This record gives sequence, structure tokens and C-alpha cells, in this order.
Amino acid sequence: MKIRCNNCYKVLNNDEVWCTRCGAHSDEVEEIMKSGITPIDESEIGKKSIIMYLLFAFVINGFLDVLFGVVFNSVNSGYDLGDVGQNLPLALTTFSSINSLMIVGIILAPIVFLINYKDLKEYFRIEFNKKSITSLVIGVIIVTFFAFLTKYTNINFIVPYFKDFLMNHPQEMLLSGSVSTFKIIIILLLFVIIEEIVFRKAFISWLDQTTLLPDGVIIDLQTLLSTALQVLCFLLLVSTSISNYIYFILSNLCFNALLAVNYYHNNRNIFINLIIRVVFIILLVIIL
Repeated sequence: MKIRCNNCYKVLNNDEVWCTRCGAHSDEVEEIMKSGITPIDESEIGKKSIIMYLLFAFVINGFLDVLFGVVFNSVNSGYDLGDVGQNLPLALTTFSSINSLMIVGIILAPIVFLINYKDLKEYFRIEFNKKSITSLVIGVIIVTFFAFLTKYTNINFIVPYFKDFLMNHPQEMLLSGSVSTFKIIIILLLFVIIEEIVFRKAFISWLDQTTLLPDGVIIDLQTLLSTALQVLCFLLLVSTSISNYIYFILSNLCFNALLAVNYYHNNRNIFINLIIRVVFIILLVIIL
């Protein structure tokens, strides 16, 4: 945690009781000096969490996607991949995407926990009071509405090929031999936990500690970044229409903004967001 001078906002060292820029006294630094306990640098935790997410969800996920595509082609040597310039077969892209996302989620979740282990109790603390219960009820109502929008419109609050499988179980997807409702649920649950810790807790804390941006701007930046990273992670190498990309991006911009506002409303507690998102996944599986 960075401590700033209350007068000139200079970042102070842990032994800088008097600001070396303006000379103002810092009660926070004095308390640290008396207690001898150095506060956790949340900016470093946030930075590490974001870097690991980029590495695994983008770089390693892309590598595994290609690798599983090669494996599928080797095992199914007689499978028609189509002509050059055409989209890859749905069976191949489903096989590679599902398996790469599963592996990335299983590996990345423990890494994110390890980076943030000192604050895990704080991240998942339960505060059931009037404000949190109200947020939870309103959140469940909103995601129920989102689930029905996903079913009856082209809006995609869920990855388009996940939605296609849950609604239609297309034969070509089943030919991949890799996709199932159970796998989709596990992938979504893993990334719900990862995204709430990285996008909400770590990234917002990092911006708080390293900038003087107001909360509204931080919410906007967090919404844009989290949506962009979700697109890179889930739709990077998937053959899908431009309209699916647009619907997925716009839907998740809206959802991420609501989650960020709810996070601030609940005293920067991700637990309510986690419950809402798990309920959303359950509703999608039931309704679709």
C-alpha cells in the first residue's frame, strides 16, 4: 500500500514521517514506524496479477489453442479442414478452445491465489447487511434478465460458441469429442474467480495506489480493460461472425461496468459479485 502526503500527494517512504517535498506530517507513516509492520504493496500485487493473466490467458492460451488444433488434425487425419481462406471447422476450433481454456483456468487460478494469498480472507469476507443483501437481490434480478436476453436475442453475455452448444448441441461440436456442459461450467467458474480477483480487486487496487484518478475514471478503465482481455482470452482464435464479436463486446462492457459499480458499492468486496456471477452461470445453463 502506497502512502501519500495529505498535503501535496507525494508518495511517502515507510520512514518518511515528514514529507520531503512540502514538510507536512504523516500520521500513517508515524503509525507504521511505531508498529514496525510494513503494509502490503497492493500495486505490486495488482501488477503481478495482471501480468500473469496476460501471460496465461493470452500467450499460453493462444499457444495451446494452436497445439490442440494440431493434435486434432493428427488424430483425425481424414477430417476435411476446408479450403484455404475458409473458417476452420467448428469441431476443430471447439476441441482446441475448450481444452486450452480448461488447462489455462486450472493453472492460472492457483497462481492468482498464490500471488494474492495474504489478502484472500479479505477478498472473500462475508458481510451480509442491508446494503449487501440489497445489492445481491438486485444483481440476481439483473442477471436473470441478462440470461433471458441471451436466450431470446443475439446479445451474448456468454461466449458465443458456449451459447451455441448450450442451446443447440450442434452435431459438429459433438464430433470434437471434447465439449460438454460440465466442462463449460468448470471453465466459466474458474474464470469468474480469476476475473474478480484480477479485474476487480487487483487492477482497481493498483490504479488506486499508483494514480490519483477519481473512482468514476477507474471504473471506466477497469471496464474497458476487462472486456478487452475477455475478448482476447475467449475469442482470439475462434472463427465467429463480426456480429458475435460486437454483441459479446457490448454485452460485457455493460456487465463489467455493473460489476465494478457493485464492487465499490459493497466496500470493495468481491464476494457479492462472485455470488451474482455464479447464479448467472447456473441460470444460463438452466435457461439455455
